[in-house]
Amino acid sequence: MVNFPIGADDLMQWVSGAHVHVGELLSGLGDEQMVRDSALPGWSRGHVVQHLTDNARAFERQARFALHGQLVDMYDDGQRGRDLSIGRGSARPAAHLREELRLAQQALEETWNRLAPEDWGRPVRFRNATVLDTALARWREAEIHAVDLAVGYRPRDWSLPFAWHALDFLAARAPAGVRLTLTATDHAFTQSLGTGSPVEVRGAVRDLAAWMAGRNVDGPLHTSAGALPELGPWPPDPAD
Repeated sequence: MVNFPIGADDLMQWVSGAHVHVGELLSGLGDEQMVRDSALPGWSRGHVVQHLTDNARAFERQARFALHGQLVDMYDDGQRGRDLSIGRGSARPAAHLREELRLAQQALEETWNRLAPEDWGRPVRFRNATVLDTALARWREAEIHAVDLAVGYRPRDWSLPFAWHALDFLAARAPAGVRLTLTATDHAFTQSLGTGSPVEVRGAVRDLAAWMAGRNVDGPLHTSAGALPELGPWPPDPAD
């Protein structure tokens, strides 16, 4: 499903590091700061943290059941259950939100650490993919939502491997009817996506990744069109 060449061992280090960093970003937030707006419309920081907690629990369950050859839904009661949990949990005290996130991330990493090399290829219901794909998805969740917390972490702070992976995964957002060419101005990188009228977008790798992820960029993007093209929807999943 994902073409970015990264092995399970390296990926676990990247995800674990992202978990630690999210915890550090949240460490200084009190109740008042947690209920303030995040960078996501309609979501407070508490919404973001509760979602990260629920998502970690969901991926832990995907891996745990996959070990027994079973496929389970991401969330109880699907999208509705996901949304209810985020809404109800978002207003909890900051200390509670931080601790629940820490425990959920710890449980996820402990389950992953029990996997044998061949287990990473086991199927899961999430996106009809594999356990390894859920780890890549968790990397995206942690890094992108760390930006959404609006506490100073920006796309410019993403590692280069993460930016490459995000661009690979988000290629599915290329607009319909457009031959979109992404050209990096800070690395030797060009990626062409889709078919149709040619449009080039130029900028730093991390800014290209941020734009494809629907986040504000830190540096300028230049396009051969009059304006940046409208991207397609996030790669679909009913409850991710």
